[in-house]
Amino acid sequence: MTRPARAWAGLLLALGWLLLLSGCAPLQTQHPAQAQTRWQGRLAVKVATEPPQAFSANFALQGSAAQGALSLTSVLGTRLADMRWGADAATLQTPKESLRFDSVDAMILHSVGTPLPLNALFGWLQGRAGAAAGWDVDLQDLPSGRIRAWRLAPDAAAEIKIILDPG
Repeated sequence: MTRPARAWAGLLLALGWLLLLSGCAPLQTQHPAQAQTRWQGRLAVKVATEPPQAFSANFALQGSAAQGALSLTSVLGTRLADMRWGADAATLQTPKESLRFDSVDAMILHSVGTPLPLNALFGWLQGRAGAAAGWDVDLQDLPSGRIRAWRLAPDAAAEIKIILDPG
């Protein structure tokens, strides 16, 4: 994979995972006692790499940290990336390529260049401000569909903003 293609794929994945940090809106809800497993909305991600990276996209997320899928589309509806993961493998598909990884953590590390707290992300989406090493989250505006998360250390500083679709 060329450096620009890897950077693009990494940015897409970083944005996708960062959107998870920020928050999302339900596509559909299940019985009130069951945990929500579907979200959609818009996200914006900034990563303080050299050069700095910034991205925004629409997203649809379903599942959990153990098994799930994330789709990213442009504001015009063009598919940017589809990510799927399970216990034994993870795949990243863009309009130009398809990559397979042994785990979701390996896919994230390859694409973003740094690990992300996937378990905490799903908790944040469900309104639980659980701890994740190096990450802080603000769930104050979650009732209005907004989440903000940021990392200052140990890796490159990053910020994620999510606006969930009403529903």
